[in-house]
Amino acid sequence: MKSICQWGSLLSSNREIIQLPVDVSNKIAAGEVIDRPCNVIKELLENAVDAGAENITVEITDGGISLIKVTDDGRGILPEDLPVTVSRFATSKINSIDDIYCLNTFGFRGEALAAVSSVSDFCIKSKRKGYDCFSLSVYFGNTGEIKPAAGLDGTVVTVKNLFENIPARRKFLKTPAAEQREIVKFIKQFSLVNYHICLKLIVNDKKTLVFSKDDGMLSRAKKVFNEENLLYLNNKYNDLNIEAVISTPEIQKLRKDNLVVGVNGRVIRDNMLVQCIVKAYKRLLPEGKYPVGCVVLYLDSSDLDVNVHPAKLFVKFLNSGEIFSFVYDSISSKLGELTAAPEYDNSGYESLINNQEISYNHIVQKNKELYDKPGYSHDKLNSSSVYDLLNSQTYSAFEVESDSVYDDEYDFRVVGQLFNTVIICEFEDFYYLIDQHIAHERILYEKYKSESFETEISSINLTEPITINLNKDECELLFSNKDILVEFGYDIEDFGGTSVKVNRIPSEIINKDIKQEIADILQEIEFLTKRGVKDSTLVVMSCKSAIKAGERLSAYEMKHLVLELLKTKNPFTCPHGRPIIFKQAKEELFRKFHR
Repeated sequence: MKSICQWGSLLSSNREIIQLPVDVSNKIAAGEVIDRPCNVIKELLENAVDAGAENITVEITDGGISLIKVTDDGRGILPEDLPVTVSRFATSKINSIDDIYCLNTFGFRGEALAAVSSVSDFCIKSKRKGYDCFSLSVYFGNTGEIKPAAGLDGTVVTVKNLFENIPARRKFLKTPAAEQREIVKFIKQFSLVNYHICLKLIVNDKKTLVFSKDDGMLSRAKKVFNEENLLYLNNKYNDLNIEAVISTPEIQKLRKDNLVVGVNGRVIRDNMLVQCIVKAYKRLLPEGKYPVGCVVLYLDSSDLDVNVHPAKLFVKFLNSGEIFSFVYDSISSKLGELTAAPEYDNSGYESLINNQEISYNHIVQKNKELYDKPGYSHDKLNSSSVYDLLNSQTYSAFEVESDSVYDDEYDFRVVGQLFNTVIICEFEDFYYLIDQHIAHERILYEKYKSESFETEISSINLTEPITINLNKDECELLFSNKDILVEFGYDIEDFGGTSVKVNRIPSEIINKDIKQEIADILQEIEFLTKRGVKDSTLVVMSCKSAIKAGERLSAYEMKHLVLELLKTKNPFTCPHGRPIIFKQAKEELFRKFHR
């Protein structure tokens, strides 16, 4: 039998698997951690924050390809530790594997500086308070000696000619302008998630972004998004905290790029969290339009795994379902606090609406004996239908008071009706086109949804029940929420397999396509909860009960409809998300006539 040594000699001459040299493994690691200049800046910014920096300046040239320089006022690095900073797997953040699962810092893997220094002309200069300043240069993986340097407390990292020694990777970099846009975008995101830090960006020797550490999250978000109609949100549930800035519904973007998500100060990518934000705007934004905002979560580090991606761009939550529900509910509740939309929140409209409320109260008091007559319903004043209101016994009283409600003092005028569908209004230097159907749909939806509104649905039994074929999921959804449908006037029973039999329907849809009405409700359901089913049913009810396009309205009906719309929480979109109001400046109209 041959000895191990003999076998080893034989195997060594035919080996296919080898141990990679350190310089090669460092370059491979660089591709995992960094593939663009923006990734370098991310790593350096996170290191600066971990060092306790309060002021950070980022300088770039040619989109960061030629130069990246990050200066911070953190606690600095000890002179004897400086050579180790560019060694792979060298870190001050962890001591054992268990530390990875209870991290309170950004960096911990000890790969970033080693990776960056292996693919660039790299220099790090650092000074800790009470110690001398030293610098260390690394030329594409070749480490030099530590040298004394002049500098203030903190650290300066300079990265030049990124990937110059790896042409195969450098050719995949985008143009300097494209790389610059990516860096600017990240700096803005990072500044939102870490709004307590003063952050500056200098591009090609020109100061581009300046964020003061005195900024609050709301004021910084206004600068970043260049929007004023933003809301600040702060909420807590057990050990979970959320701090966010979100937009009001009139801000509508075509892409989700303006939604920033952070966890414990770290900018991350999480499609589920972004989707939670988008879902919270259901019924408030048109389909295909998105809000802007920044949502930052703070939770115990033991409930979070940040070691699922080399660049730590993605994280894994221990209780993801609970977290997503918390985010959704927090944003939904904040949006639910909205009253009149900001565009109408001015003295003119406010006075107009308040005057309407005074007029209503005055009418009620003045005509109390009318309301106390036998058989008269007090609910008629709050009727869900404009026609019901106008046909009630209070019509004459309203008509008497209408002139005072629409006094010229407010410069508010309903001009008329276009194509028996669109109401034209004039206010100050703008004119508004309002879709009467979806405006009334929004009014009805909010009335139906309000806690004070008692739903009383009249229904009829079908002499010939209707059979509808559904798929398995639709059947399960329908029957698991059958009690909600019964509340709204439906009686649906199992008819075998995936077929159902409809015995009773709301009287409002008697002349409608009943199969389509039920299909609409099922299609509207967003979450498989009673709240979702009820809300979806309310949407369908509002749509079917609203004034239709093509119906001619009187001047009073139009005025009343507009005022009721202005008192809703969101007069901009219907429950389906379609836009209600189109606004145009007087100057734009006059320009068409070359005035």
